[in-house]
Amino acid sequence: MPWMDWTALNHVVFVHVPVAVAFLLPWALFAAQRAGRGMRPWWVTCRYLAWMGVLFTVVTVFSGFLLARRLNFLTPTQFLAPGGSGDAATFRLHQILAVSSLFMGLVTLKALFRRRADHQNIGFLGLLFGLMWAGASIGAGYYGGKLRQPTEHVEAPPPIAEKTAPIVAPAPEADALPRMLDYLSLEPMHVEPVRNPLHGNRWVRVWVTPGAEEAYRKGQKLPDGSLLVMSSTEERWGRPGPDAGPLYAMEMKAGKPVFAFYWPRVPVAKRGETGGAERAYWRGDDAKLSSCLTCHLDGLAPTRDRSAWTVPRKPKVETPALS
Repeated sequence: MPWMDWTALNHVVFVHVPVAVAFLLPWALFAAQRAGRGMRPWWVTCRYLAWMGVLFTVVTVFSGFLLARRLNFLTPTQFLAPGGSGDAATFRLHQILAVSSLFMGLVTLKALFRRRADHQNIGFLGLLFGLMWAGASIGAGYYGGKLRQPTEHVEAPPPIAEKTAPIVAPAPEADALPRMLDYLSLEPMHVEPVRNPLHGNRWVRVWVTPGAEEAYRKGQKLPDGSLLVMSSTEERWGRPGPDAGPLYAMEMKAGKPVFAFYWPRVPVAKRGETGGAERAYWRGDDAKLSSCLTCHLDGLAPTRDRSAWTVPRKPKVETPALS
């Protein structure tokens, strides 16, 4: 796994150290306010906690920035979320508090390393800045935790129709969705899921119609009438997670690929990929599928771009036979 992906996925792990420092440092600072002999160990404790807090705050802010890019909370040109309502407002406040925590940590560290005599206390400035730093760190952790909780969506009951709705004729591509959903009847091209960074870092399996397997494996153009479906699973901790991702479909018609994209239930954290929609079904000439043509103008993407990263296997431990 690339180190940047590993850093982003471990953001929730890194944040434990700054939050722990935020709870422990105020106690050490209060204890170091008493002037007299024996204060130097408390100085060392305060400075050690401050150094750990600052170092891990830097790592946490950086990993959080990478994770926000992966979750589409930030575009490639953004460094600060634009705000809004709901999760967008929560994320902006989380981001502001995190950056403020880093700044206050540096100020606190400078105050704690002021020149003092052995019998003097750590100083009121260190206590003041340390408490402000702790408040910003705990606030950032609190709002970050709210982002991990799914937002409940309560739908209003449908209005009672007074008249029978007119019957709408199905679109010409109406059979595309059932064909996508029946992908398990196709031939699998992967024995197990592989990680695909070009499709949102998801774990995918490719399925093709019988008779098109050899063309797919050789990276050749699929014959007309062939259907290719890529099922996907959202990643969690470097492995396939519990959430199903979208279905990607490509059908060859008259030598040209026709695309379809179906995501029946979009997680809250992933709705930036669908323009905020809770459910997505794009097909045919939909403008949202124009990016597919970039890599699949003639059908299959180059063989060199295919994923080969599989789930790491645990070594098998041989059990000794009982005598």
